[in-house]
Formats: sequence, structure tokens, C-alpha cells
Amino acid sequence: MMRQPKPTRRQVQKEDTRKIIQDTAYTLFAEIGYTETTMRILADRAGVALGTIFKHFPDKPSLLVAAFQDDLGRIIHEAFQALPESGIKEQLLYITGNIYTFYANNPEFSRTLIKETLFLKGEHGQMLDRQLTAFINAVSGLLKTAVDDGELPIETDTHEGALAFGSFYFAGLVMGLKKPVFDVEKQLMLVGALIDHHFIRTE
Repeated sequence: MMRQPKPTRRQVQKEDTRKIIQDTAYTLFAEIGYTETTMRILADRAGVALGTIFKHFPDKPSLLVAAFQDDLGRIIHEAFQALPESGIKEQLLYITGNIYTFYANNPEFSRTLIKETLFLKGEHGQMLDRQLTAFINAVSGLLKTAVDDGELPIETDTHEGALAFGSFYFAGLVMGLKKPVFDVEKQLMLVGALIDHHFIRTE
């Protein structure tokens, strides 16, 4: 295996600066809110020039993605690592419940996160696209295992099924965030009913 070249001092400094900006944005979003956090306030708190921020992040939505990408990615990873051993419906609801809880803990901020990043372009939009693709592929893998175990019909299209589940998940998320209080259990019941309708064949 070819050894990766050691990063230069300039590259290390660039990544360190990026991390400082990202971590400071995370803190400010939590402290004073996304709307009140301006790029100038961020620059002052992070101790960098305003232009330096724009070299790393073209706009606030990109900062929003970068600040919370790690948290959401970790929650998804941990959910897949701790899945129930069997039962595709139980597995899908376990994943959904973990993610919904993340959003429900701060619904106002979560509404902003969804609104600002849904059609995000550029590097950070591509980052979201890669995360979504990885999520759909992981769900497709769970569905394939369920087919192999005889839990789902052999003719099940696992990729199509993963996309269907993704639509169920997103519908439940948006409907939950539209309410004054995000009722995780109520939205999980909705997603569960949709899973039953789409995946569970009745004779």
C-alpha cells in the first residue's frame, strides 16, 4: 500500500483554521442562534479575518452543515452499530428513532437546518449528498439481509425499498418539526405504519 504524503505545514495550518471556524460556529449557533450569528461575529469570536472564513465556507448554510455534520454522522453510525439483531421493521424504526431524537432535542434549530440545507450547492451540498447516498446504501444492505433471511419477499427491490424508506423517514421528520413539540413516538408510529404498508406482505 502506497504511503500517503505527509501534509505540509501550510495544509495543517489551513485545516486547523477551518476547525477553529467550524467549532466556533457550532458554539455560536448553540449560544445565540443561527439567525443572530453573523459572519463578522463569527470572525471576531474565532480570531480570524472575515475573508478567511469565506475562503473556507462560502455562506452560512455551508457552515451550518459543517458544524453539525459530525454530530449527525456519529448518531447514524452509532444507530447502525447498535441495531436489534433481527426484524427489519424494528431495525428501521431504531435508526429513525435515534435520528428523530437528535432533531427533537432542538426543534427550532432543526427547522432552520432542514430549511437552509435542503437544496445546498457546492462542496457542502455534495457532502450532504454523499451522506444521503451512504445512508440509502446502508438501508439497502439491511433490506437485502432481510430478503436473504426470508423476512421479505425474494422479489423485493432493496434499493427501491431503501428510497421508499427514505421518503417515509423524511415525511415523518417534516411533519414532526411542523408541530410545536416534536413527538418522536407519534412520528415513529407513522413511519411504522408506512413500513408495514410498503414492505409487509399480507396473504
